[in-house]
Amino acid sequence: MNIPKILFAFLLIGNTLFAQTEAFTYDIEGLHPNYIVVEMEGMSQSLLYKKALAWSKTGNRTVISQEEGEKVVFQGEKENAMCFTVMGKKSCNALRYQIAVAFKEGKYKFEVVGLEQYGPINDTGKKGWFPFELDKAPDAFYTRGGDLKKEYTETPQNISDLFNTLNEAFKKGLAKSSEDEEDDGW
Repeated sequence: MNIPKILFAFLLIGNTLFAQTEAFTYDIEGLHPNYIVVEMEGMSQSLLYKKALAWSKTGNRTVISQEEGEKVVFQGEKENAMCFTVMGKKSCNALRYQIAVAFKEGKYKFEVVGLEQYGPINDTGKKGWFPFELDKAPDAFYTRGGDLKKEYTETPQNISDLFNTLNEAFKKGLAKSSEDEEDDGW
């Protein structure tokens, strides 16, 4: 009888359906999921907070707000983060992101709370930061039929990569030498 195969298939399907998503994607419906929860086995909530606060102040990042031991909101920028093609010429703009990270014992919640793009504002020719919608892709990216326009073929992947790479760097920053920073064995 094929009961072991059926059981295996059921377990595989069940794990796939209920597995936690560990990557951001960006498409016509915007950025999803809204947040990712990452396990950090063996790390206390206070240690996660302390390391996240320190990491959020490095590089081109700044802490916008914090709730002691609970949450850190930081902002950063990435040059040439979003690329598109205009009249056959590739162009890339900087993106400025805001991330909220909340902590519980052994895990953190990584949530994208804002995104801005640096570029021309309206048709004035002046450049500056303007909000980039995360709930839905701009109409300019897609045809009426819902297909991605050829000018923006890189854009959805650029946005997904920005947040996935940032989350991975954040996770590595938290995991780095965690044994050295424990509370002196107390």
